[in-house]
Amino acid sequence: MVSHTLNIRLNLERYLAIFIVIFIFFTWRQMTLIMLNNIIEQTLINEVKLFLYGVYYIPVAVFIILSSILLSKYKKLYIRLWLIPAIASCIIPTIFGFNFWSNVFYLLFAGLSVGFGVPICLAFFADNTLIQNRGRIGAIIFFLTILSFAFFGIVADMITAEEFTFVTFLWAFLSLVIFSFLRINYVNLKDISFKVVLTNKQFLFYFASWCMFCFVDLLEGPILRQYIIETFEFNFLNFLRSIETVIAAFATLLAGFLVDNYGRKKTLIYGFIILGIAYATIGVFPLSEISWYLYSIIYGIASGIFVVTFVFTVWGDLSQKGVREKYYALGSLPFFLIIFIQRLITPYILEIPVHAAFSFASFFLFLAVWPLVNAPETLPEKEIRRRELKKYVEKAK
Repeated sequence: MVSHTLNIRLNLERYLAIFIVIFIFFTWRQMTLIMLNNIIEQTLINEVKLFLYGVYYIPVAVFIILSSILLSKYKKLYIRLWLIPAIASCIIPTIFGFNFWSNVFYLLFAGLSVGFGVPICLAFFADNTLIQNRGRIGAIIFFLTILSFAFFGIVADMITAEEFTFVTFLWAFLSLVIFSFLRINYVNLKDISFKVVLTNKQFLFYFASWCMFCFVDLLEGPILRQYIIETFEFNFLNFLRSIETVIAAFATLLAGFLVDNYGRKKTLIYGFIILGIAYATIGVFPLSEISWYLYSIIYGIASGIFVVTFVFTVWGDLSQKGVREKYYALGSLPFFLIIFIQRLITPYILEIPVHAAFSFASFFLFLAVWPLVNAPETLPEKEIRRRELKKYVEKAK
């Protein structure tokens, strides 16, 4: 009885630590995005906007890779250390207000902190979850985190940019204090090289499909925004975004249970297929509001599936406990870089005819299914069979 109680307590402590680490990381990233948008809105010159995007996103990419290399020796230090540049990023704007160089300082250190945090936080999540419940735990944590995004957005609208910078400083400092009290356990194994990851066929199959979705999202985003604004109105675009956000939030919960009960591969295949149908629908009926509502709902569902599976689950399934950082580093890069690349090539993307763009999207999404067909299921077959048998027994009773 004492042993059982102790196990429950240890599990609760572990899950609480997982929640705190992931919640703090993604809320901090969301706050930096709010700050980035505020800075961009105050900038009138397009070239300067691109420069500022680069100051934020290039350090994210560089330090995602760099930190995954360094983490093999300094895990216990880095899960707390990534918050130091987060705190530092807020100091100059808080003291001196916003100007060009304080903006650059903030974005540089904010991007550095996000990049450092990606591999260690996500690998910590995978190391402390089991393959049979990793999807559900990731989905629940991310769902609660998404709910907090609305709160931070409301706060940002109610106060000035300088005041919000101070709020981000307090949040980063409080997070560092909380991290110092967390009981965090690590598994240290001999480090692996990126060559090992990139020669893993299972990883490449899933990574190819993930990149295909990111490519479609990168290609279609500016075209969709411009077409909706020109054909309907800006308020309609905002309404569709609200639908997508709400649906995506609840779809993460659904996705978590689907990937743990029916497998990652099958759930992803259905996600790509229905999203391809949604793009085909707006390609055939682009002037129908109903088709755009349908697209927004399906896109929200697919986004929830892809985030839970690709950001949280599958890279942990494919890697060994203690050496997951490089898998998460490479697997996360498309998610964190897509916005910057999109900003760079938007003028060229908008030259593509609308109907051709929708057709391309459907084609590439259906094409993304091919690597998944050849990919192995990462959820053990015996786990799927066990749950099917359990359901059968319950129905028989």
